[in-house]
Amino acid sequence: MQMLFKQFPNSRTRSESRVLVACRRGGTYGGAVRSAAFHGTVPEYITKSFGPGFSFLQDPTAAHYMFQDDPYLMPRNSATARLFSLSKESGRNAAKYIIKEFPHFFDKILAEPNIPSLMPEICTPQIEGVNEEALKERINLRMVKASVDLFDQLLQAGTPVSLETTNSLLDLLCFYGDGESTQEKESEEKEDLEESEIMPERNAHSYCAMIRGMVKHGASAKAYDMYTELLNDRHKADVHTFNALITAVPFLKDRFLERWELIKMLLNHMAQQEVQPNVRTFNAVLKTLRRCGGVGRSMAVPCCDLKDIKLAYRLNKAMEKGDNWKFLDMDGLNLYWSRFFSLLCMMEQIDVVLKWYKEMSPSLFYPSPKNILDLLQALDAANHLEMIPSVWEDMKQLGFSKRRDLLEELLSLMSRDQHPEEIQLAFAKCAEDIKAVHEQSWRDQAPVEWTGSALGSLTVLFSRAGRTQDAWSMMERFQQTSRIPTDLVMDEFLNCAKQTNSPDEAIKLVKLAASLGLPSLQKLKSRMEKEFELSENQKKALESIQSDSDSSDSDSDHD
Repeated sequence: MQMLFKQFPNSRTRSESRVLVACRRGGTYGGAVRSAAFHGTVPEYITKSFGPGFSFLQDPTAAHYMFQDDPYLMPRNSATARLFSLSKESGRNAAKYIIKEFPHFFDKILAEPNIPSLMPEICTPQIEGVNEEALKERINLRMVKASVDLFDQLLQAGTPVSLETTNSLLDLLCFYGDGESTQEKESEEKEDLEESEIMPERNAHSYCAMIRGMVKHGASAKAYDMYTELLNDRHKADVHTFNALITAVPFLKDRFLERWELIKMLLNHMAQQEVQPNVRTFNAVLKTLRRCGGVGRSMAVPCCDLKDIKLAYRLNKAMEKGDNWKFLDMDGLNLYWSRFFSLLCMMEQIDVVLKWYKEMSPSLFYPSPKNILDLLQALDAANHLEMIPSVWEDMKQLGFSKRRDLLEELLSLMSRDQHPEEIQLAFAKCAEDIKAVHEQSWRDQAPVEWTGSALGSLTVLFSRAGRTQDAWSMMERFQQTSRIPTDLVMDEFLNCAKQTNSPDEAIKLVKLAASLGLPSLQKLKSRMEKEFELSENQKKALESIQSDSDSSDSDSDHD
């Protein structure tokens, strides 16, 4: 980057210098490019020299640019990302609302230079008098009340209003209802529009506007009656009207099968009237099918069960083309990438999976617990378990360190097989973190409950790393939590005690087996006698150990 600017020492502008400063402060060139994209345009010489992709500047590990203003609010997972993004958007909408509703507070221009898009819009009508041109101007300015009042004055004066202007007023009323054009949404139904009743004549546009307005404001039954009236007058509806009627189907029929039959009837009407459906038609059908219970689920294509990775790549290519990704909101985008990544883990090679994982998280999406579980299973299938420590670090960053299902899967994979010493040491470090997770407790959360499998896996991991004291602390947990260790766990700990020359710890193990009444007691004692060099005191201590059942039997014989 420095060499790039040295080639053009005199071509920096003030905005480009801000980009470079942001680049130096942030430590990543990806943040600088996002800053340039947000505040203005990227310098032209960069686009000419390196192309429009800027792949060398992108930082896949950086969060979305909307969170980079305040590092304290950097989200850790999808839940916090959704919360922060919604809060920022609600604050932005609140600011727009205040500027629009109280423009007199912003009559002074203090910004230098002035930014018109951040200032109140001046919506003062320029045409005075009671005439159709003044009505058109107020309709274009979206002044609902003023438009309705002027329309009533024209009718009272006997001045004819053209059908085109009347339809424009009807469009305005059907969109905003009987209130002004604000961002506030009213929940009450606005079923009647008086202007439609007093229209001298109606055409297809009038009917379509009324139908869409009734659906928008909750009068679905009247909208369907209006559609029937449209057909009786031999008019044709447009594609937007059909889309509105399809979305109103759940409010017209109660039974799921009847809803599906009505959808098919509307689609047949579209074909008969030669109305070409669009993407919104497809989306309207899908949204309605979601409210059709089992009937809708039976119609759904099991896309995730197809396991067609080529089709997934084609869909992803279409989504990334141009600005198509903007059709998905933040929740939809995160869900899309989550399912796409799950399919990659299932069908792709592990190198491809890891490449996508590094590029996608967290710049494109925040992995869900299921994504982490799919990634662990993919690493297991490809025999790449040495990547587990890095996955564990991501789990801690995402806030999944207390998910019991993920912890059990992680411990099971690490403790299942013997690995080289370097990997075992890394696994033991992960085991230490997991142990701390089980022992820590917060005011609003209970500590993770110990399970027999978790205790056994941690004991095995510490034993294979030669950490005898940590392994013994796990063995003590068995008795404290009323759990029973398996023979594998006992053997691994005994092997660790042998390698570290810790006969005292081995004797403690035998005593623990005796107190728990394990059938492997005699096997452990014989192994100690053969494999350990014991002192006389240690031999006497070993010989004196007997299980609780044996001691109770001897006491009964003595009695």
